[in-house]
Amino acid sequence: MVVLAFLVSAAGLLAYLPQFIIESVSIDGARYSDQAVIMSLAKEKEGSHFLQGMGGSAGKWFSLRYGILEDQILQTSPMIRSARVRFRFPSTLVIRLEEKVEILAVRVSGGYALVDRDHEVLRIAETRDFALPVLEGLPTTGGIIQGQTLPVEDPDQLVAASHLIAALIFHDQSDQKTRILMEEIQQIRQVAGSQFMLFIPLSQGGEIRVRLEDNRLLQEKLSLLSYLLDREDIIPPVAGELDLTGETTYFRPDEGGGDEIGLPGT
Repeated sequence: MVVLAFLVSAAGLLAYLPQFIIESVSIDGARYSDQAVIMSLAKEKEGSHFLQGMGGSAGKWFSLRYGILEDQILQTSPMIRSARVRFRFPSTLVIRLEEKVEILAVRVSGGYALVDRDHEVLRIAETRDFALPVLEGLPTTGGIIQGQTLPVEDPDQLVAASHLIAALIFHDQSDQKTRILMEEIQQIRQVAGSQFMLFIPLSQGGEIRVRLEDNRLLQEKLSLLSYLLDREDIIPPVAGELDLTGETTYFRPDEGGGDEIGLPGT
């Protein structure tokens, strides 16, 4: 009887306490999505009890999520990867979005295909209106359609380039004292296997071509690249090739730019 009385009392609190009535909506993670549209869907929950509309599946019931509202939010924009909607005490409905993010531009016929980590084409740009490295020399097959995976002759090339981009993003996020390499590198071209050539333009004209290999030393090499770009007393700001693939780093200026420079170690 005591347990039954407790359960009835708890149910009464859930039913009548104002803290369990939704009064406000919070949206996190919306950068490209239309917040006004999402808010209009969520506003319908205001004034209702937090249990109303919860569920949609057994898993979402157990995780206290609003499955139907999540599905409605996903339909508002192809840029939304996932949506999580939960009640936060007191009286708040919290919407957390994970949006798809452009990480790489691939040169295609007529412009650029901007893809996310899953190689889905998020948009097609005729001009370079973005600040991302461009992957050159990757043959595509068939039509390029927004919202679908980029069709390429050699998917392994795209996977390798995406892995390199992930390493660049990790480098840029982990060390704020160095240069943001994603902003420096204009083009990427796969040379052979795990080797890539990165093209970094110079303000006075020309470019530095960086030969880099995707292996266990990749993060060290990226840190070294940032360091060398800032040290004009070591690597002069002239066009040439910077080879980071071996134990010794070499900078070979283009014709007329000076002598080859060797730097032992990483």
